[in-house]
Amino acid sequence: MKERETSRQWSGHTDGTSWMQRALIAVLRVMDVRILYGVMAAVVPFYMLFNRKGYKSMREYFRHQGDRGLKRVWHIYRNHFIFGQIVIDRFAVFAGKKYHFCDNGKEVIDQYLEKPEGFVMLSSHVGNYEIVGCTLNAKQKKINALVYGGETETIMANRRRLMSEHNIELITAGEDMSHVIKMNAAINAGEVMSMHADRLFGSTKYIECPFLGENAAFPMGPFAFAAQKEVRVFAVFLMKSRTKEYRFVVKELKSSEDKNIRSRAVELANEYAAVLEEVVREYPYQWFNYFDFWRKEK
Repeated sequence: MKERETSRQWSGHTDGTSWMQRALIAVLRVMDVRILYGVMAAVVPFYMLFNRKGYKSMREYFRHQGDRGLKRVWHIYRNHFIFGQIVIDRFAVFAGKKYHFCDNGKEVIDQYLEKPEGFVMLSSHVGNYEIVGCTLNAKQKKINALVYGGETETIMANRRRLMSEHNIELITAGEDMSHVIKMNAAINAGEVMSMHADRLFGSTKYIECPFLGENAAFPMGPFAFAAQKEVRVFAVFLMKSRTKEYRFVVKELKSSEDKNIRSRAVELANEYAAVLEEVVREYPYQWFNYFDFWRKEK
């Protein structure tokens, strides 16, 4: 475990004002998503031109993927285009559109949702984890999702409405750390705790893990929480495979019987980073951390 002050952050919120987002939801109730995909294809070059921070971060990411020259520019375009599709899909779900989900390990999650013990689900800003809740059968126990609180009220209200239909409660991360109390209560009650494990968001504690050929900083919190609670931990991703189809990727993370919480947390973090690398190797255009993930703070 290491500690530092970090400015290595992306704001993490979805672009657009509340009224623009409400208008998009209204449009998607009557319009096929593929039409908006076409619009997005034309808009992306301008977004790449003016969003220099995002462009540079993707250039660094694809360098770690082994890309060079014009090939890297094309791949940055594809990344931005698929990100646009992912955002449209999220609002399409808010509008009531249906998608097909291919099970690839999801039955493991469904199995443990029927058991009395709580567990932790970890994901990253890849694919479309936002809509995982639409697919889980959480009738026997509640799923608690730790979310960033900086989104517009339109997004937060639609999240709450959609997730409540699947017995999922949103816990907003706050500077007062009150969310930690709720997280502990959830696991102690035999519920599920879901959170992202790829952004520091102001935390000074991190674990360096090998990722795409170079060490990167992963937040200590999610892994220390899971290690302290001594519960099962699953890496869960939902990756876009076709226009209206997503594929689950689920893998249980293991740590040794070491009684030292820090040691178990480090083991979990390194295993998680390895699984995440496998996922982004298979889906290289669905990495959506728009900051320099490998930058070393001085």
